[in-house]
Amino acid sequence: MLRLAYLLATSSLLLACAGSTGDDTGGDADIIVGEDKADGVPGVELTGFLSPSTPVDGTLTATGARIGYLVYAPTGTKVSLEVTHAGSSAGLDTVLKVYGPRAVDGTYATTDVTDDDSGYGALSKISGHSLPGGGGFYLVEVAAKTAPTAPQKFRLALACKDGSCDRPGPAAPIGADMRWIQKSAEYRALALQAYGLATDRLDELDRTGLPAAWAVVLDIDETTLLNLQYQRERAELGTGYSPASWTEWVNRKAAPAIPGVKAFTDHVHALGGKVVLVSNRKAGVECDPTAANLAAVGISYDGMLCRTDTSDKNPRFDAIEDGTAPGLPALTTVLYVGDNIKDFPNLSQDIRTESDASFADFGHRFILIPNPMYGSWETNP
Repeated sequence: MLRLAYLLATSSLLLACAGSTGDDTGGDADIIVGEDKADGVPGVELTGFLSPSTPVDGTLTATGARIGYLVYAPTGTKVSLEVTHAGSSAGLDTVLKVYGPRAVDGTYATTDVTDDDSGYGALSKISGHSLPGGGGFYLVEVAAKTAPTAPQKFRLALACKDGSCDRPGPAAPIGADMRWIQKSAEYRALALQAYGLATDRLDELDRTGLPAAWAVVLDIDETTLLNLQYQRERAELGTGYSPASWTEWVNRKAAPAIPGVKAFTDHVHALGGKVVLVSNRKAGVECDPTAANLAAVGISYDGMLCRTDTSDKNPRFDAIEDGTAPGLPALTTVLYVGDNIKDFPNLSQDIRTESDASFADFGHRFILIPNPMYGSWETNP
């Protein structure tokens, strides 16, 4: 619950910077609700830290016309910020804004200073500005004055006087949920235990007679691939999930395999079954690089059904059974493995209030992988 409160607070950063969006998704930008990774509130896309030693290069697009960076500055620091002519697209018209300092609740509710055209041409520049407050983290926004029809590059430079702008550490502490996954023997033991149980269940089914054509269905995120590094990077910025940062992470193809998953999927194939991945990573733009990531960690599979028009996995579960899943025959699913209650057919968080008997399939037909970082549980009252 501490992580939920923290993420709710940091999501208001985007709302404070962007104003009312009219978004009707009912979700907060910085909360991964289940795996509904395409749902978010448009606003400032917080990208990274800004240092006086190295300018940053970015790209403004029609869907990403407001890019944010964090600057750390102690009391009394004067900063100069400039979207430079060198490294920026010809004809680019920008607006620079500084918000802050960062409040205890993670928000940047105050707009400190804004500049439109003080730089070269229609570029922006802020010179020798004294930052308000008692020092800390400030958010710098680079925005296109009008949303560009084609990608436009910019270069943002920072200079500091009467203080150091080298950040002392992350903008917010790394949560216990992430530290537990990274450091604990218990997380690895639970993941191996879950996949060991899944293997034992398959062996039992093999002894009693598996169907002629069968499959196991696995989720991807926090079930097959571990996204701890992404979660940590976003937490260090004092924010959470955003669609753009998530797609960038997926394209890095850097997620390691969950402990035990490779041995389990290899065992499925050794018994003559098929491995089908059902994920809410977006078809094409995210699932193509996901295939390369899976290959890099040695995970073989027979089908991957990604999100197209809905995050509801039940139609894809049905397609596996009735033979309408692309490239797959009709298959009987004997096991489901996931980290979210919605990774299992026709289940939702509502089951938490039902009797113990409602959970009878877990450990038999359903195998659960631990994920304390995010999930559909975050929206429970």
